[in-house]
Order: sequence, then C-alpha cells, then structure tokens
Amino acid sequence: MPPRLAQDLPVSRIVGAHIHALRTARGWSLREVARQTHVAGKPIGYTTIQRIERGRDPQEPAVAAIVDDLVALATVFGLRPEQLLTAPGCFVCMDSPPPGFTCRTCRAEA
Repeated sequence: MPPRLAQDLPVSRIVGAHIHALRTARGWSLREVARQTHVAGKPIGYTTIQRIERGRDPQEPAVAAIVDDLVALATVFGLRPEQLLTAPGCFVCMDSPPPGFTCRTCRAEA
C-alpha cells in the first residue's frame, strides 16, 4: 500500500494521526493521555481519545474532534492547537524520525 498523502486526509484524520504519533512517541497509553488532560484541568475520556485516533485510519470513519478537546490535547502535548491541524509531510515518521534514524519513506533524518 503506498503512503497516504496529506491532501487525501480531512483535518480530523490529521488530528488523529498527530495524537497517535505524539502519544506513542511518549510511550503513553490512552488512559495516560486521559489522565494528563484531567491534570491539565480539561478532562477528556480515553474512549474519546481512542475514537479521535482511530479516525486516522482511512478504513475507519473519521471522528470530528471538538475545539475544547483539541485545545486540551494540544496543552497536554505542549503544542499550539493549530499544530495539530497541520498535516505533516510524512505520515510514517510524522516529520520526526527517532534520533539516529532515517525515515524509509521520506528520507528525513533525526
């Protein structure tokens, strides 16, 4: 299957891809992200986060994230909300391969 192109994904899929990449890069479970949103004072249930993430898959229905959830998730990951709305150039490494690695799809280096 060829890599998915950013222009083929609606914004809700882009948000889901970012949340999944940020969560897994930190080694967090869905429950940990939910806990972090609670600590930040903007609680989101782990099942809501799971539905947002699942929307990144073109085989699954895209789930629209409400603005309040977007702001809460951006806060938890130390980002501005608009950063979650911007498509990365590469959905394999999310434009950020691990240190010492090169992405096989886009050839980006850490």
